[in-house]
Amino acid sequence: MSEPEEEKGEEHFDDLRLENEIKKIKLSLEHGGNYISPTEENLPPEIESQWLDYIKQFEEELAKRKRILVYNLIGRPFYKLNNNIPDSDIKEELNKVRDVLHRHAITVDTICPVSDRELYRFITEELFREETNDMHIEGMTTCFIYEEYHPNHEYDIRSRCTEFINHILDKKREWAPDYLGLAHEVISNSGKLTNKEVISKIAHFRDAFRSFTITDFTILSISINEHTAEAECTIHYAGVLEDADEKMEFSGDAGFSLVYTSKLWVISKIDIPGVPL
Repeated sequence: MSEPEEEKGEEHFDDLRLENEIKKIKLSLEHGGNYISPTEENLPPEIESQWLDYIKQFEEELAKRKRILVYNLIGRPFYKLNNNIPDSDIKEELNKVRDVLHRHAITVDTICPVSDRELYRFITEELFREETNDMHIEGMTTCFIYEEYHPNHEYDIRSRCTEFINHILDKKREWAPDYLGLAHEVISNSGKLTNKEVISKIAHFRDAFRSFTITDFTILSISINEHTAEAECTIHYAGVLEDADEKMEFSGDAGFSLVYTSKLWVISKIDIPGVPL
C-alpha cells in the first residue's frame, strides 16, 4: 500500500472513531448512563460502531416497554395438555415446543437435571403465562432458567458450601471476599462476628500459608427448614506455611448453617478445622 493510501485508511479509521464517540454521547443523552465498548484497547472502530448500533436498537426497543405473554409472542401455537401425553411421546412434544420457542429467539435451560415431563409442564403451564418484553432484535435471545422459578435448594446449598471451601483454600484464585456468600452476621466458635471480621480472619489465615491442598471435602447431609439450613461435612486438607517449608494438616468434621434471603442462601455459621474463627 502506498503512503497516501495508508494515510487515507488511517483518516477513515479516525472518522469512524469520531462517529463512535458521537454515538456514545447521543446514547448517554437519550437513554442515560455511560456506554463503554467491549474491553479491548485495539477494538476495530467498525466493530465498535456495529456494537453501538446494536445498543441503540436495544435501548429504543426497551424504551417502548411493550409487554406481552410468552404464548402470544410465539404466535399462540397448538400444544397438547401435559396430562394427555403418554410417557412415550413426552420427549417429542417437548422438542416441538422448544423448537417453536427457539424460532422466536427464546431458550429454556436448567441448571440441574429436570425430567422431560416436568420441563414440558413448566413451559406450557407456567412460562406461556409469563410476560416478557415484546422486542425483536436480530441476534438477541431471551433465556429463561427453570430454577429461577423452582429453586433447587439442596443444589444451591451444596454449591455455596463447596465454593466457600474452594475459595479460601485455593491460593491460585484471586481473593474476592464478596463471593464468599456470607450473611451480615456469622456465628463461629468464638461467638458472633460481623461479616467484615470473618473476612479479615480468613484473610489472615490464608496469608499465613503459601499453598493449600484439599484431599477431601464431603458434604454428608443437608437439612432444610423453610428459610434455614444445616450442612454437615468432613474435610481433610494441608497447608504449607508461607515463611517455612513446614506442612500442616487439618482434618475432621466441618459444618455450615445458612439462611435464605433475597432468593439466595448465605452462610451464617462456620466451623472448619484449622480456620481460626
